[in-house]
Amino acid sequence: MNGVLNIALNGFREARRNRVTSVLFVFAFIMVFSTTVSIEFTVATFDRVMTDFGLGVIGLLSPALTIFLGTALIPREIERRTIFMVVAKPVSRSAFLVGRYLGNVITVVFLVVIMSALFLIQLEVAGASATFSTGIHREHLVALYGLLLEVVLLTAVCFLFASASSQYVSSLSVTCLYFIGHMAEDLYTFANRSKLDVLRYAGKAIYYVLPNFDRLDFKARATYFDPTSNSELLSITAYTLAYTALVLVFATQIFERRDFK
Repeated sequence: MNGVLNIALNGFREARRNRVTSVLFVFAFIMVFSTTVSIEFTVATFDRVMTDFGLGVIGLLSPALTIFLGTALIPREIERRTIFMVVAKPVSRSAFLVGRYLGNVITVVFLVVIMSALFLIQLEVAGASATFSTGIHREHLVALYGLLLEVVLLTAVCFLFASASSQYVSSLSVTCLYFIGHMAEDLYTFANRSKLDVLRYAGKAIYYVLPNFDRLDFKARATYFDPTSNSELLSITAYTLAYTALVLVFATQIFERRDFK
């Protein structure tokens, strides 16, 4: 267990030296600039514009960071041959993979938390200076929680593909899977309406087998202040953790059998 934690912390320290942290400054600039832009809209839609814009930017950057970091780490370790230094020690391949996974999750979650804090601060400042109702609501926090769960699950999917293939193939595959996962509900609806048994069964199989990222997306609800029940939050949390654990099991099995030569 100590070996896994050490690998995770080392991965977090290495990721901090990556220039990807410059994304935070870009996000801060966009968020500050968006206040000026939002004021040009009508008073009645100010809350919605700020919420939709802020969560949209976080929802765009967080999966991009996750895919970029998650699909690059293992192939880079193999390409540089640094992985031999780790597996030569009394650390199993599975422990190495899980440790790197935790390190990546900590890194991306750290970045998303900073972006979320900037977003919430802007909402609070705008609410204090405005003559109309705005500020932080529970729906904002729920949407941000869903984005954090998405990072946890998406990172596991990244490591699953990275444990078996190159960075280019992994990033392309995960990106496609990410968009399919966000269209899961539409895919299920299409499958139910299909008159062909093959399409109906295939669509439902894809819906249940592939990760359903659409379940973790609460940005639209936050925009219109549509409440989410605690039971649904518990359900998506359990779904995310269970699916993540299953994906990591498959990833470690593949990684244990992979030939690094």
